[in-house]
Amino acid sequence: MNKLPISVTAPVAAPRAYGGESHEQRCQKRRELFIAAGKHLFGTIGYRRTTVRGLCKEAGLTDRYFYESFATTEDLLVAVYAQLILNMQGAVVGALQALPEGAEPVVWIDRGLDAFFAAVEDAEAARIVWLEVLGVSPQVDALYTQTQQQFADLVLALVRMALPHWAVDDEAAPVVAMGAIGAASEAAKSWMMSGYQTPRSTMVRGLAVIFRGAAQLPSAPAAMP
Repeated sequence: MNKLPISVTAPVAAPRAYGGESHEQRCQKRRELFIAAGKHLFGTIGYRRTTVRGLCKEAGLTDRYFYESFATTEDLLVAVYAQLILNMQGAVVGALQALPEGAEPVVWIDRGLDAFFAAVEDAEAARIVWLEVLGVSPQVDALYTQTQQQFADLVLALVRMALPHWAVDDEAAPVVAMGAIGAASEAAKSWMMSGYQTPRSTMVRGLAVIFRGAAQLPSAPAAMP
């Protein structure tokens, strides 16, 4: 008897649901546990001292489940960093969205900065964002630079919304926004490394001077000969 011109294989069983949760839901929960474990360990003992074994112990899972979601600890670091940045951006945008319609630009600045520094008060998050991601690899360095640019773009969009007649040309405006973000980033890092000795209200008040100055820039002076 001739063989059939097709191959017959046993059907592959779909992943079973346990406790009313699908396989995908369980995978996502395990991923979230590892992200939480990574935040704690990267933010306390540091990325370079963290091992897969330590992450598994912190998450209460086995290494099989770690490699289900992440190829390396660097991949986990990227996921943790991305989540922390998303949280910070969300905190700032949420604070501004809560303002009443017609709020003055100075109120936008104070509320936005207060939300930003409130997020920085999470010492684990701040250590990861401003210390642990630096120098890990060219890929992570590129992500850090991209994130700074995204924050600058967010600031620029908010400025354009609050000050539709802002007297800064389109070519110079991104430079101003990046300068403001650089100031905020360095202030946050210094604050974290000092153990938060300065009151948050003082941090807001001090950095607001820079942001208010940027929002009220006069026309550029004549070029030097």
